[in-house]
Amino acid sequence: MQKLFKLTNQDGTTYNGYPYGEVEKIHTKPKKDNPRLCSSDVLHAYRNKNLVFLLNPIHADISNPKLWEIKGAVVCHDFGKVGSLTQEVVKELKLPKWVGSEKEQLVRVAFAILCAEVVLHHFEDVMPGDDRPRKAVEAAKEYLKNPSVAYAARAAYAARAAAYAAAYAARAAAYAARAAAYAAYAAYAARAAYAARAAAYAAAYAPEIDFGKLADEAVKMVMGRK
Repeated sequence: MQKLFKLTNQDGTTYNGYPYGEVEKIHTKPKKDNPRLCSSDVLHAYRNKNLVFLLNPIHADISNPKLWEIKGAVVCHDFGKVGSLTQEVVKELKLPKWVGSEKEQLVRVAFAILCAEVVLHHFEDVMPGDDRPRKAVEAAKEYLKNPSVAYAARAAYAARAAAYAAAYAARAAAYAARAAAYAAYAAYAARAAYAARAAAYAAAYAPEIDFGKLADEAVKMVMGRK
C-alpha cells in the first residue's frame, strides 16, 4: 500500500458525487483484468500532493477542494495519476500554502514552463530552424519574473506563434510546441487548465517524466522566493 493523495468536495464527495472523505473508511472496487485508468474500473488518486492540485483543472476540476492522505495499492497509472482497487482514507491534510494564495498562478506558470522545457528538444530535433516554441517558453519565464500586463501580452504573442508551429510540425514536435504554447498561455490568460495541459502534452510524448518532481520544483521556484 502506497501513500497517495486525493481531492474531494467540501462535503467529502468526489467530483461525480461519490461519498469518499471519511477517516479510516475503506473503499474497494471489484477485481478486474487489465483495469483502466480514468474509468470506473479503479479508484483514483495521485502520488504527489502538489501535482494533484496542478492537474485538478483538467481532471476533477473541484473548485473548493479538501485534501486527503490515503493508502492504496497502485494497479495502473499515468503521469502522476494512479488507480487502485482498494483505498483507505488516512486523514485530512491542510492545503499546500501556495493553493489559494496570490502566488498560485505563478506556481502554475512555473509548472507549465518546466513541462514544456522537458520536451522542447523533441521539437528542435525535428524543426531546428524554428525557435517559436522556445520563445514562447522564454516569454512565459519573463512573465514569471515580472507578472505585468506587458509581459503577459508578449507571452500571448509568443504562444500563438508556437501554436502555429505545432500545427505544421511532426507529431513529436507538435507535443513540444503545444506544451510551450500552453506555458505562455498560462501566463497570459491566468487559467490553470493551460498549465495542466502543458503537462498532458508533455506526458503524451515522454511518459517517463517525473511530474511530481516537476510540481515540487515549480512550487519551490515561486514559494522559495524571499
